[in-house]
Amino acid sequence: MALLIKNAKFKNTTVTAPDVYARIQFVAIADGKKVAVSLLTGLDKESALAYNSVSINIPEGMTLTLNENQNQDLATVHELVKTELEKEGLEVTIDLA
Repeated sequence: MALLIKNAKFKNTTVTAPDVYARIQFVAIADGKKVAVSLLTGLDKESALAYNSVSINIPEGMTLTLNENQNQDLATVHELVKTELEKEGLEVTIDLA
């Protein structure tokens, strides 16, 4: 799974990046209510997986709080991160491949 991000800008510029591929790494906090997330970005899947990252105007990491009915799992984390990035005006699609 990954996120495909549109409308991101290269960090410290007004230049729009092409579509960005972002992989999520997360740690389920022991309290069962939070997850710590890191985003690994690249201009394509191969670049991201090879740690050839691209600097864009999204947070490199975040801590997210789950609702009572949510689990600390991969699908939930993708949905939470997608929602956070969309609040920043980005267009985000979850890539299930």
